[in-house]
Amino acid sequence: MNAYSFDGLVVAALLFICTCAYLKRVPRVSSWLLSEKKGFFGVFYKAAVIGIRLHSFVALSCLSAALKQKTVLPKGVKQKVKKAKKEGPKKGKFLHIAPKKAHIIEAEKVSAHVTKIINDKNEEMVKGRADTAVGKNKK
Repeated sequence: MNAYSFDGLVVAALLFICTCAYLKRVPRVSSWLLSEKKGFFGVFYKAAVIGIRLHSFVALSCLSAALKQKTVLPKGVKQKVKKAKKEGPKKGKFLHIAPKKAHIIEAEKVSAHVTKIINDKNEEMVKGRADTAVGKNKK
């Protein structure tokens, strides 16, 4: 319910009438705001009189407005569809990186293992040459 629908207008009018009827019972406000019967302030006076004289009708109207169900769209009209939000972080922060494919992961594991073996062999060969150069290892 919004202020631009008929229901919103009715609720706003009911609130105005109830407020003016309440303010009519407050002596200081009544003498200041509700003393004029004509003109701009006459609207407040007339709303207060309606609220006091038709208090049972105004109360039932307030109750029915409070308990009113939302209107339902007619048959054949499509409902609004909420767009699904993208998963993952927003642009630029903690970008979501798709997982790699299994065969690529396996190839990288094999490549890392081969590189480790080659590095170990090179290290042994360099140590051996250094030892023979220093004289620790005799051939």
